[in-house]
Amino acid sequence: MNYNLMPVKYFIDVVQTNGFISAAKRNYVSETAVSTAIKKLESELGQKLLNRSAGELSLTPVGKEFYHRAVEIVDLYTEIWRHPDPHPDQLLRIHFFQGLENETAKFAAKLPSSYEISFDEESLSTGIKRLINGNFDLLVGFQLAFVGNTKILSWPFEKVSFDLLFNKQECEQFHGEIKDLAQNCTLYMQNWKTTGIMDIQTAMLDAYNRDGWGHGTVAEVNSFAAACLKVNFGGGMTMVPHSFTLPKYCDNINRIAPRHLKQAFNVVIALSPAISDDVKKMVQKVTTLSY
Repeated sequence: MNYNLMPVKYFIDVVQTNGFISAAKRNYVSETAVSTAIKKLESELGQKLLNRSAGELSLTPVGKEFYHRAVEIVDLYTEIWRHPDPHPDQLLRIHFFQGLENETAKFAAKLPSSYEISFDEESLSTGIKRLINGNFDLLVGFQLAFVGNTKILSWPFEKVSFDLLFNKQECEQFHGEIKDLAQNCTLYMQNWKTTGIMDIQTAMLDAYNRDGWGHGTVAEVNSFAAACLKVNFGGGMTMVPHSFTLPKYCDNINRIAPRHLKQAFNVVIALSPAISDDVKKMVQKVTTLSY
């Protein structure tokens, strides 16, 4: 039995960063090391996980299933290596969905100084389940992710705006209204297709499509950064939080802040069912003052 999880970690990082080079940088190894490890992983599984063609990466049906299982396993493995805190009542484990780093920092800055805080990022596919299981205490996420979930208590924290990113060259070559350009653009969206509770991607598309806006085809990516890189180097458009910082060398981007996406989405602080009443009261007080 093979207990080496590094090839699995490499595979997860390739999917999340949408590339072998970016995954290699994340792990401080060579691109060859990542590629070789994943090929060996596919050989051991007897299944192809990634489609590689013309510089494009996509998950096979087996790869999609393996990815979701792999994320959960690696997260659990990480948990067992965390040292028990000598004062667990003073430790607050705050996790957040990708893209909400700034909102998480803003929330943490409002907490009493008596708490020791740890942070980590969660994937949408497993984050809610892990919160319910008590793997961490608080989850900062979009309200859409928790609609209809009776197991989770959450309080609104703030409203966030989204911007639209367009390829600058395509904008310069197009002489009509930006809305008309959008009608024919590929819209890259984070892979938020479903949480088992509500279709977040559909809800976000509904918000985007207001005020006469439209789009061409929708293509899924695994992060805001990946979507930005797609637009910068290949064209199209994407939606990102207003606080999102463009990756380096993405100078082929036109960024606009349409009125209909201003404060369009609610961010909430969701609580683990296992959290203490004292923490509940503290979070409720902080969020009430902020909203």
